[in-house]
Amino acid sequence: TLIAKSSNGTEIIVSLIPLNKMQNTRDGLKSIEVGKRVLLQSGIEVDLNLDGRTFYTALNQLFKFNYKVA
Repeated sequence: TLIAKSSNGTEIIVSLIPLNKMQNTRDGLKSIEVGKRVLLQSGIEVDLNLDGRTFYTALNQLFKFNYKVA
């Protein structure tokens, strides 16, 4: 569990979960981790931005970690 903070001071507790994609290999399909997603307390999954520190929970609702997590 991690704490993320928004610009207006709101803090939420979230978890990081792996983002898996299927990849073709000679042996068939294989699941590989290609990044991280953020799991909110409400059970909603949102994508982590490319910088590895920020994510949006809604339109114009940016949350940020204090350090790079991905």
